[in-house]
Amino acid sequence: MSDLIISLSGIRGIVGKSFTQIEASIATNLFFKIYLKSKEQPQKIIIGQDIKPTGKTFLQTVTNVLYQNKIENIINLGITTLPIMQWAVRYFKASGGIFITASHNPIEYNGIKFISSYQNGAGILSTSMMQKIKDAWEQEPKNITADIKELPSETLCIDEYNRDVTGKVEKIIDLCSGKVGKGEEIFLKIKEKQPKIALDACSKEGFKIPKSFLISIGIEEENIYSINMKELSECKRRLEPSPVYLTELNQTVEQHNLDIGFAFDPDQDRLVIMPLYSEELTPILCAKFLLELQKQSNIKHIKNIAINLSTSSLWEYMAEEYGIEIIRTRVGEINVVEAMQTHSLSLGAEGNGGIILKDVNAGRNSTVAMALILAYMIWSNQSIQELESQLPKYFMVKDKIAISIPQEKISKFLNEKMNTFTEQNKNEIKSLDTQDGYKIIFKDNSWIHIRMSNTEPIIRIIAESGNTQTANLLISNFKSIILIKKYSQ
Repeated sequence: MSDLIISLSGIRGIVGKSFTQIEASIATNLFFKIYLKSKEQPQKIIIGQDIKPTGKTFLQTVTNVLYQNKIENIINLGITTLPIMQWAVRYFKASGGIFITASHNPIEYNGIKFISSYQNGAGILSTSMMQKIKDAWEQEPKNITADIKELPSETLCIDEYNRDVTGKVEKIIDLCSGKVGKGEEIFLKIKEKQPKIALDACSKEGFKIPKSFLISIGIEEENIYSINMKELSECKRRLEPSPVYLTELNQTVEQHNLDIGFAFDPDQDRLVIMPLYSEELTPILCAKFLLELQKQSNIKHIKNIAINLSTSSLWEYMAEEYGIEIIRTRVGEINVVEAMQTHSLSLGAEGNGGIILKDVNAGRNSTVAMALILAYMIWSNQSIQELESQLPKYFMVKDKIAISIPQEKISKFLNEKMNTFTEQNKNEIKSLDTQDGYKIIFKDNSWIHIRMSNTEPIIRIIAESGNTQTANLLISNFKSIILIKKYSQ
């Protein structure tokens, strides 16, 4: 498999090296054999690609493999987003979806994400199915079909999607406020007040999608400012939308006195807000808006929210403030979604800028995030900076350690190092969570999460505290233990 990465969320690699038409063909064939073949007939499949320029070639390969497997009903969304793909599987009552994307990975990467059927929730394919695909990979024939067919004509459904997102966000506002029509009232005020918004979607193609949503809710074109409006290859920032890479967006907001800036990754499931200091604040503020509505109405529509272990302790603050429960899951969007399904939750989140509203799609959705953030600003009559200032400040630091020991010894190695670390810090530890690696929570509410990567021979380390010095010290202390004699195992 060379440097091909098969993870819980999909398959990706460097185009022309580890990810070619052969890998795209193998992946699609396995998706058919392991998942689609068992579904009711006739089958309907949604296909699409993100803004990567290599996407169309792989979309053609996927289509040919589907035709070869006697799937004729293929709906091609063309350049689209992962949230729209998941929504479309539900909307068209499809048997599944295939999306060409490598998410936030650099432009030289591409890959595939599979979406389950509408009956199975239309989310990222389950971990068990992805494991079966991974296990069967080496035995699958390494060839591609020579029978090349044209891609199906593109199906446009962006207007329906935009209307549905607005309607679903209005609905949850109504439910949390206890007032029918409250959501519609707030969206009318958004149109009336005309907030000024900057969008950085990596390219001119990416820009069209969030712009269409803003236009659909009544924002006039003159109040929508654009960043990175050339080809994706000319994008001036890293494709991962972390605040540290969003200097130009931040400057645009400041120079033009705009109300807010929104940044996206190529598949547009995550939303990062400028001028906020962390992407963790996107889902926090989305949820806080709905919980504020509940608090004022004395209605408790949202009782629990699912988030993963590596997401900020701000969620525990929210739980205490609003009398809800936080359900922590293993890292990975699919784990959050599955927890939402198990506990019948309407809301979930990941700290990388992802809010999940179950009624729209079973995954992170930047359109939903934009809608909720704008609604919160208008409802509260406060700026995004004022809303941020009402939250305690936590600082998160991320690091990793490359290791070179045999796979079968990694678990024992990490367990020994963690025993040493916990023994050295036992007087300061409040709790330990081992459902996904080791998450140690200290008595001062700072924490460190150590886990093996699902895709690389590295140990991932994330720490959070009320100050950066403590977070960095936690990581430094752990690294000093794990690096001792690390090659002698």
